[in-house]
Amino acid sequence: MRPRTWSGRRWGRIFPALALTAACGGTAPTTPGPSPTLSPPLALVNGTLIDGTGAAAVADGAVVTSGDRIVGAGPRATVAIPAAATVVDVRGAAILPGFINAHVHDAFDASRLQAWAQAGVTTVRDMAIPRAGPGVLESLMTLRATTLNVRANARLISVGFGVTVHNGYGDVGACISTPEEARQLVERQFDLGVDLAKVLLEPGIAGVTNLPLLPPETIAAVVAAAHGRGRRVTAHVTRAWALRQVFEAGVDDAAHMPYPSLPDDLIEEMVARGFVITPTLTVLEAYGTLPGTAGNLARFVAAGGQVALGNDYSSLPQNGFDHFELGMPMHEITRMHESGMTPMQIVVAGTKTAARVCGLERDLGTLAAGKIADVLVVDGDPLADLSALTRVRLVVHDGVMIRGGS
Repeated sequence: MRPRTWSGRRWGRIFPALALTAACGGTAPTTPGPSPTLSPPLALVNGTLIDGTGAAAVADGAVVTSGDRIVGAGPRATVAIPAAATVVDVRGAAILPGFINAHVHDAFDASRLQAWAQAGVTTVRDMAIPRAGPGVLESLMTLRATTLNVRANARLISVGFGVTVHNGYGDVGACISTPEEARQLVERQFDLGVDLAKVLLEPGIAGVTNLPLLPPETIAAVVAAAHGRGRRVTAHVTRAWALRQVFEAGVDDAAHMPYPSLPDDLIEEMVARGFVITPTLTVLEAYGTLPGTAGNLARFVAAGGQVALGNDYSSLPQNGFDHFELGMPMHEITRMHESGMTPMQIVVAGTKTAARVCGLERDLGTLAAGKIADVLVVDGDPLADLSALTRVRLVVHDGVMIRGGS
């Protein structure tokens, strides 16, 4: 969250947008990434394989990559290693999928993307472009496709501008007045290369109240336009009633866990549909609503709810709170654990489920043949001690080792 400031009739960001996304039909967007250059085969052996699916860890595991894809993963005895492969003995370290931070801001920056990648966070989902203006979106999409599109940087997923109403929450100029305007905005953003759609349903925060809201028919128009293109829709919500409204409109995932208590029937319905929530406990703690959010998270997870990892990283101060890590979001991970999530559930949240909310579950999130070769190797056992996630041995991104190797 960022404090809001007036700039004429437009708001600056106060609470970086919250998102809702789930699976939808159609053709998935092309996975953003560097132009393919064939990398020689690489075999990581003698590690504990934690594949991101939630299955039990495999001792003496191996992962083999060729080009930018995984060609084998599992017990060492079952994985064929090509004669030409470079073999790296990880000496008992844990082998995991590259992590994904599903809620960040200010990610159109090479230094930040490189810092995430070096920490083993090989993909990030940027949840809002903060200022609209002529050519802004076009220039940022070009920047992503060129200068930022290198293997040293984390893969960047973008929601572009969130859909809101004039003078409403998140009003930075990409605002609409009718369902048809919303449809046109979403279509235009997809045509420019944006990956997901986002709606904002927030009546006020940080002392601001009674902001105008997107009507249900406009949210439904966004969902129809996005799902018609095979894309997901995420939503900014912090209230239980708003979560219900976007859920019933067909939005796919929520970028924050609301802090007022969620009704039991809503939790049951979300679990049944496979609706995903990225809790962002860090930012909610910064604004004093952690107890309610953590309580809802505990109930949602206990009921079988799916959770993605995201800390709402921002490069600017957020209410004086200093726990928005650039890299592995350990403060968020710690708060998730304290809210009742097991280490394995947190690993899945940061890999398989985070890939899903990015619309990239076909290509990322688990260590399996055919998936993009994003791999994190850490010293220690993160299932016993989550701080092991900070002890990075090596990182493979798009099949290239960008950190480690000894």
